Amino acid sequence: VNCRSPLSSGKAVVTTCSHLFCVDCAQGAFSTALVCPACETSLSQPDDIVTSELNPSEDYKSSVLAGLRPEVIMDIASRGLAFWTYQVTQGEC
Repeated sequence: VNCRSPLSSGKAVVTTCSHLFCVDCAQGAFSTALVCPACETSLSQPDDIVTSELNPSEDYKSSVLAGLRPEVIMDIASRGLAFWTYQVTQGEC
């Protein structure tokens, strides 16, 4: 998949191997095989391919981490920064 569609629908499909796809391209790519079209990583686990809101509400952002231990929140934050760093070094999807 050589998707260059802008992610303007408010949603994107994200893989555990840190690749982003527009929803239309992801539906086509992942309906035939659970393999990342960008890097050929096997995506066989239930959470390996998820649809994500690109602009979550303030209420969602405030509540999503509520109740988690601080070390879990720090792990999530570290992963988020690593994902962001990877995305900005790869260019647009």
